[in-house]
Amino acid sequence: MGTVSVRQKKRRRAGYVLTAPACLILLITFVVPLVYAFIISISDSDTVISNQIQIVGLDNYIAVLGNSRFQAALFHTCFFVVTTIILEFIIGFAVALLLYREVKGSRVFRLIFAIPLMVAPVVSGLQWRWLFADQYGIINYLLGMVGVDAPLWFTGGNTAWITIIVANLWLATPFVILVLLAGLGGLPEELNEAAAIDGAGNWQIFTRVILPQLRPTILVILVIRLTDAFRIYDLIYILTGGGPGGSTEVLSTYIYKRIFTDWQFGQGSAASFLVMLIICVLSMICSRLMNREE
Repeated sequence: MGTVSVRQKKRRRAGYVLTAPACLILLITFVVPLVYAFIISISDSDTVISNQIQIVGLDNYIAVLGNSRFQAALFHTCFFVVTTIILEFIIGFAVALLLYREVKGSRVFRLIFAIPLMVAPVVSGLQWRWLFADQYGIINYLLGMVGVDAPLWFTGGNTAWITIIVANLWLATPFVILVLLAGLGGLPEELNEAAAIDGAGNWQIFTRVILPQLRPTILVILVIRLTDAFRIYDLIYILTGGGPGGSTEVLSTYIYKRIFTDWQFGQGSAASFLVMLIICVLSMICSRLMNREE
């Protein structure tokens, strides 16, 4: 018994030694900046610039919550998150079910749908900005060929949102498709066949048989896409920069401008912690739903 105890102590000691470098790197790269950012969020911005921290408590948080620009950015972010996730699931389910049935050329389409996942968001944003360009964009050219008077996409709030949502769908929907395909591949086909024998139609099989079994997969996609959509920055910065007139400004662009344009470090850091709090709450809700399903 004594020999076993010594071995266990050696294994634990070796485990601590092996994990210590990773924990140290995590402490330096994550915990220390997080603590420093929190200190800035409760400090006066002018003193931060002069390297003389003056604590002001929750004043920055109160100022941010009462700021109309922050409220508008929060509304725009929620609108974007809800809209894009709904569309991603609708398109993702439609395409995943088609590819799941092994239609002709489905393997080629799976490869094609995986290509956007390899493209950086900045590159994707530049690509779609060229496509929606007023004078030389191919989208306006194609619309003109069919007799449609193409709009100036980036000059109006509604049309600017269309460009953002379309670009994001192209970039993010393939992830939803591939994960749903993986979930569909793990479902027993016997249940679908039994439901069909009992006289169930395709819609009934989908809603009563397939969908309930895919709930864990759907929740995993929901957690990942919620956190990713809430912190969107690249596409909006490249496509519209938050304009025109702040009509497409989201929380990430608001925080960037508040810190690097307005030099309000305290309020910008406070806004970033509020965003992190929102994401954490949403992730916890989705995690509880996942545990309930299990």
